[in-house]
Amino acid sequence: MVRYAMIKAGIFLFAATALAASVGALMVTATPGRLDRMVVATLENRFSRPDLTSLGTPTGIIALAGDDARFKEAGRLARLYPDARVLLSDKTTMAGALAQLGGGVDPARIELETKSRNTYEDARFCANLAKPTAQQWWLLVTSAVHMSRALASFRAAGFDVEPWPVYDDGLPATVKFTQAIHEWLGLLVYRALGRTDRLLPKSPAA
Repeated sequence: MVRYAMIKAGIFLFAATALAASVGALMVTATPGRLDRMVVATLENRFSRPDLTSLGTPTGIIALAGDDARFKEAGRLARLYPDARVLLSDKTTMAGALAQLGGGVDPARIELETKSRNTYEDARFCANLAKPTAQQWWLLVTSAVHMSRALASFRAAGFDVEPWPVYDDGLPATVKFTQAIHEWLGLLVYRALGRTDRLLPKSPAA
């Protein structure tokens, strides 16, 4: 266990150093606008919402813990598709989930995954609860900047979900930049640990 922890720490340090060096180089050579586009927009704009009219009714809707906007959007989708299952990966209660979704959602449709501690566990625990089949399709609701790591984790868990990004348009640019750096670091670490099979997942249409 100690050796494994040391290996993980080494991988994390390597990824952090590589990311810091890359960002440092960009800060020296790039203008602020270009740097923002490269670090933030590359993640935010990687996935667009699918055309639901062509896909039909989703089997279920998954929302990951984080910004409240994720759960509000999941609630909107749940009301739009009253037959879809609703799976929330968050340390909450049923009462809390109903409040986060915004009302109008039958509690019998809601399933709670409350044990996960990170995106890697989100994917695996949600897959265990949902038990998806090849004939089903699910929407994954999370922040646009977080979608790459989330989607890569779900695919690695054998759960091929459709991305439904939520855009944090009201956040200050400095906050979004910090979040993006966190996600790039997470992508590097997950790839180094073998939690994903590539640094950035391909879009469903690719």
